[in-house]
Amino acid sequence: MVSDPIVKERPVSKIASARNALREGGISELTRRTRLWMAGRIYPGDIPQPRQPRQPSRPAAPKPSASDVDHERAYAWFESRRSTYEELAAASAPYVDPDGVFFDVGGNIGYFTKVLAETVGFRGAVHLFEPVPNLAALCAITLKDVPYDVHIHQFGLAEQDATADIYIGADGNLGWNTMVAEKTQAGMSAMKIQIRAFADLEIASIPTFVKIDVEGAEHRVIEGMLASLRSWPTRPTILCEIGWGRNHPQWNDELAVFAKLESLGYRTVDLGGSPVVLADLDKTTDVIFLPS
Repeated sequence: MVSDPIVKERPVSKIASARNALREGGISELTRRTRLWMAGRIYPGDIPQPRQPRQPSRPAAPKPSASDVDHERAYAWFESRRSTYEELAAASAPYVDPDGVFFDVGGNIGYFTKVLAETVGFRGAVHLFEPVPNLAALCAITLKDVPYDVHIHQFGLAEQDATADIYIGADGNLGWNTMVAEKTQAGMSAMKIQIRAFADLEIASIPTFVKIDVEGAEHRVIEGMLASLRSWPTRPTILCEIGWGRNHPQWNDELAVFAKLESLGYRTVDLGGSPVVLADLDKTTDVIFLPS
């Protein structure tokens, strides 16, 4: 006959087991074990298996950073926002000569250039200016084997040649890297970059279209291009993202540079072609500067 395990002698007494339960988990553990005893699932003198500790959760994967993200992940990030770039490309298309020269200032990984070129059937030449070394390298991958000439410049454009800090986004937003220190956020890291004045570059090509997206440093880019804009026989259309509007820390400097463009005959419209009063902007806005 097989012995009933419940009545089998146990090495631990009920009292000792109760004390163990109180010591190990307090009243809640004693209550738990008592329910098990009453249900016959364990003998009162048994010490049940301890609860398995909760496994620590795995740390979240680090968010991509412009300083080290690989091309596959970066391209996927931009692809998830393709509709925004297609909207910009559609608004720009009427002003782009498919056989002309296009300047992409703040080229990032070259995604906007790729979308714009596909939209207009571009066959000319593009110059991309991107100061973050990793992003400049990714431009070459994005624009590999395209049917137009690609020139990648690993520096930013500004009013003079210098070394400057750019702050790299830490929140996974690969497009958020700024030279405007007052607008940095927690976790952003500074990186030394080279900036150049366009007039000193001796680039012979005259662009028919210029895109500027430099997170608040647009007034510095335009200031450095003014001498060339004045000398060129024809002036390019400029698509420009204006950071923060009246909330820009150097808003007066922004307005002063925009006034210089106006003095060259430029007028400003939104993506739909309606006139824009720049002084009234109160948020980041894409505008088009149209030459006369």
